[in-house]
Amino acid sequence: MSDALIISRWALIRRNELVDIPDKIEIHSDFLQSISHEAFESAFREIGGLFYQMYSDMADAPQKFGLPLYRTDEYDYFSSQAREARSAPWQLFYFLFCLFACGRFRDDIFVADTAEVRKINKAKRTNVLLEALCDYGFTFDGIKRFQLSSGEAMEIDYPDNRNVLEVLSAVAQKVKNTQLKDVKNYYSNQTAFSNAFIGWNYRILSEDLHTCSLAEGCGYVADKMHDAADREVIAALDKILMDGGAVRKKGDPNEGPSVRYFCRKSSVYDYALTSNTGKLYLELRIRNAQNCLAYLSECPERIVEMFRHSDAGCQNRANGTCRSSVKYMFEQEEKWHCGCCGAPFRIQPVMEDIPHYLKLMELGGKK
Repeated sequence: MSDALIISRWALIRRNELVDIPDKIEIHSDFLQSISHEAFESAFREIGGLFYQMYSDMADAPQKFGLPLYRTDEYDYFSSQAREARSAPWQLFYFLFCLFACGRFRDDIFVADTAEVRKINKAKRTNVLLEALCDYGFTFDGIKRFQLSSGEAMEIDYPDNRNVLEVLSAVAQKVKNTQLKDVKNYYSNQTAFSNAFIGWNYRILSEDLHTCSLAEGCGYVADKMHDAADREVIAALDKILMDGGAVRKKGDPNEGPSVRYFCRKSSVYDYALTSNTGKLYLELRIRNAQNCLAYLSECPERIVEMFRHSDAGCQNRANGTCRSSVKYMFEQEEKWHCGCCGAPFRIQPVMEDIPHYLKLMELGGKK
């Protein structure tokens, strides 16, 4: 992997957003009209491994996929080039989704309507993407030189296991007709984090072809976690906050999905459960940290460290316009936390510390 390229890092981050497939998965009978449960599940797992490998190869050889080759030392995080690189790894999977969402089987052959594909596809350099897919076992007939515009229809095959075509088609069709129904921007972060095809989320299989409750509630973040303890703490906090009357809304930062909780009439959230480059964080909008300091003697060291930490600064602080920061004195030093791009306090949450998080917000959540 080239660490000097922005795209290489983000390909691995996007790979980490693939949903883990458990030992047993529930598959609704709607998916099993022409294929057995065993064959469908086997192909589904094979595709999950294929997606993982594709992301890994993007990190190592992004030029093979026509991805932008911007260097980390030439563009900062807020540049248009960095923004492009963050979403670019999704392009191949959106394109694959478009191929299988815009086609059908004719006997044993899957045929994609190239005009329909071009209509909904926004991926760049599709000829390069088609050629790259050939390296993973796909074949394409009916077009010339991998140009979609060279034919009205394209036959797609996967000779090593044709059940792969069946599964790709079934998942793509359901996602198109449920999750993406009436969605105007397929390419927004929030749509990408929810999209069962992009994340290859097995939960899409448990309901019929016309029903999809995927990515609703705290599952929007929990499904992306790879540690059972993280999923458990998400569920526990979500229940406590929702039972307490909070309003839950999705967030869509660049680094991963976020579920935000509004506990009062405000446009600013109080809590957030956020996946940041694959790691779970709890954000706490503590506005008056000084009120929390006496209570820290009852807290474990990991929570004390959250208060001991001080941010280096942000652009708004440097130019004197920061209005979202929190300042306080702790251990005879002034501490400063930025609140511009998120809540000023954040921690990797653990189940046993939930009472402490709630108490700290009770003490310091109001100015």
